[in-house]
Amino acid sequence: MKLKHNTFLGTTNEKFNLEFCSISIVNYNKPVSEEWHSHEDIHLSLILQGGNLESRKKQDTQVSSGKIIAYNQGEIHRNRFTAFPSKNLNLEFNSDFFSKNHLNFNDLNLSETKNIEAYLDLIHIYSELHVNDSYTSNSIQLSIKSLFTTKDISSKKPIWIKRLREIIEDRWNEFIPLDELALILNVHPVTISKYFRKYYNGSLGDYMRKVKVQKALHFLFHTDMPITEIAFTCGFSDHSHMIRVFKRYVGYNPKIFRKF
Repeated sequence: MKLKHNTFLGTTNEKFNLEFCSISIVNYNKPVSEEWHSHEDIHLSLILQGGNLESRKKQDTQVSSGKIIAYNQGEIHRNRFTAFPSKNLNLEFNSDFFSKNHLNFNDLNLSETKNIEAYLDLIHIYSELHVNDSYTSNSIQLSIKSLFTTKDISSKKPIWIKRLREIIEDRWNEFIPLDELALILNVHPVTISKYFRKYYNGSLGDYMRKVKVQKALHFLFHTDMPITEIAFTCGFSDHSHMIRVFKRYVGYNPKIFRKF
């Protein structure tokens, strides 16, 4: 089964069309076809809520909230065992999008180094859809181009870099002093600061804040927990601190996400 442009198996509730890209919010509240299928155009999905078992050639992957999935033109796949309700943000690109914007689909970087950046770019697009004012189109286009912007980052990372990222993501609700990280990793604090920026396109503090924003978004999307409680749960110093960080990395007050 081949799905035409801007057609998905779930229920499309919202659409936004740019010249070369269609953006949709697709909801899954009841079973849909679990047959193998493909899409006419390249598309990208961010799982906002729920998830499913996604299958491609000889590979099954459990996808859940926060996961980003990319499909090339005509790429065969199927989705089973959907958790209801589920919600996806889908971006579907016209065939000439990449050539006219001097971009390449293969430059989409969803590695551990870039994943959280891509997630925040897509969340920014999601929030812009609901603001929908005269600035929205330009803002979305900038976020889309950011997804496909590559940077020369060496693949030969020091062994401790991966361990550092694991510690930050395991202790996402804490503030971890640089000296403590240096002691755990047996690496000088200056070395951590220098090399983290090189491999993660930002400071250690930036990355810690982004991880907290990602976790806070999960609570905003999936729970009725008060925002003040979310702020403390995610390791922000207070409600105001969370608002400031959200505005910096997402562009909007966290309260706005409760209205979507």
